[in-house]
Amino acid sequence: MKQHTNRIERNSPVLSAETVVDFSGIEAAVLLEARDGTPLSVIKMRVSQGKGAPSHVSPEEDKVFQVTDGKFLFLVGASRVEAAAGDCIFVHKGEIHSFRALTSNEATMTLVSTPAGHERFFIELSQLTLPHEESKVAEICRRCAQEIVGPVVEALPLK
Repeated sequence: MKQHTNRIERNSPVLSAETVVDFSGIEAAVLLEARDGTPLSVIKMRVSQGKGAPSHVSPEEDKVFQVTDGKFLFLVGASRVEAAAGDCIFVHKGEIHSFRALTSNEATMTLVSTPAGHERFFIELSQLTLPHEESKVAEICRRCAQEIVGPVVEALPLK
């Protein structure tokens, strides 16, 4: 990772990733983070086909996911919804959520999370060796106020 330069100190409105991490089929480029002194995190994610985030709860964060390329399946509460480029998904703090990339190539989306700090979770997960030790993942979840409650959302049944 590069040395962090606070976006406000750079005096530029253009967001660029200084931190890019990989874990579990997700490449996360951190565009805005808590160290920037802002109330939100902005993370651009590239997700490999069939990969995604397990069902989890973020008790302190509201989130918006904007799909920019490809297609995702989201679980939000008890609802499953497919989202394609241009769609935005809102997740209220404390709500169970998950996502999975559905397209044959990588799918991309941008996550905006408030308050800032979600990037810590991604950065710490990326530093674990594979296969992930459950106890180490649990410790990261505890430190970052995340709770994994189930697997990655499964594809919708055929109609």
